[in-house]
Amino acid sequence: VDAGYATVSNTTAAGGSTSGVQSGGMASPRLGFKGIEDIGGGSKVGFTLEAEILTANGSADGIAGGSTTTQAFSTSQFFNRASFLSLSNAKFGEVKIGLSNTATYDNQIKFDPLKAANLGGFLNTSTSATATGLSGPAATQQAANRANNAISYTSPSFMGVQARFITGETQSATGMNLVSGNVAYARVTDYGLSYNLKALDLAATYRTTNGTSGAAATSTTGVYGSYDFKMVKPYAIYNVTDNKTPGVAQGMNYISKMVGAEAPITPRITVAAQFTQNINGNANTAATSATNSAVGLMGKYSLSKRTTLYAIGAFSQNGGAGSTLTSSSKFTGATAPVKLTGNTTSYADQQGYMIGVNHTF
Repeated sequence: VDAGYATVSNTTAAGGSTSGVQSGGMASPRLGFKGIEDIGGGSKVGFTLEAEILTANGSADGIAGGSTTTQAFSTSQFFNRASFLSLSNAKFGEVKIGLSNTATYDNQIKFDPLKAANLGGFLNTSTSATATGLSGPAATQQAANRANNAISYTSPSFMGVQARFITGETQSATGMNLVSGNVAYARVTDYGLSYNLKALDLAATYRTTNGTSGAAATSTTGVYGSYDFKMVKPYAIYNVTDNKTPGVAQGMNYISKMVGAEAPITPRITVAAQFTQNINGNANTAATSATNSAVGLMGKYSLSKRTTLYAIGAFSQNGGAGSTLTSSSKFTGATAPVKLTGNTTSYADQQGYMIGVNHTF
């Protein structure tokens, strides 16, 4: 459970702000159920069901009436974060059937110093309001965070190397069911490879997302890295989404670059920071590209093993495209960047702040 008080500037054309109680500043609130059965021979069968709940108003994020979300793909999913059966074996790895995370999404969280905070986290700051006059892929690195109707496989770790694969159909915002006669309808396919050696963590991912015709629409390539120096842990992310939609000019892409760090100040206090730069537009024509950037800062104080106080600050410098500081599915009200009255070309810079409490049970 996570809630607090937040304010975000320049959310209206007149320069107004959005302030009030919001959900999930540090982490998305959720309610879940999990079970594991040991069936012998080193094998286990398990399940996970997890739904997102907005602490501020009690609504279920995946149900009509709750806030809209790019992660659930539909407003009729209750268990919109996870819904799968799994079969695992220490020697052969794990297979999951159902709704689960892509490798791209998991690594975008793992290598974000703010760990996907819904204000100032990489999943937000790597998303932009559409650049004026550009028709490239959706200006976001978080499309298809999770795959419906999916089958996934995670290998066991061998000398620090681990592989992941997931594929699932029907990721559109208007439905979750399979489409007769078109097995590639809105399919997401995602590959991941990671390497861990003591303090060093590296990963690479590749994801393709098909359109409703079954043809490839976009692909996203990502590389990730971190190194734990104990006193400080630096992180880096580089994601590129390329447009592959037939009939649309090729070369349109969306690039997000992030560097950041996390540091323990005392056993109870931790601070984290990240800087993201986005390039939205035509890789072949600099004149039609738009660049924007954002910074996210977080301080955490552990009251106990399960309760944490936190403060977040986020700041964007925008232009033809605008960095989104908040998650549209967690923060209610208008918080996305806008163009101020009289300005038809550039999005206004924004500032966002939140003080809250996170409790796990």
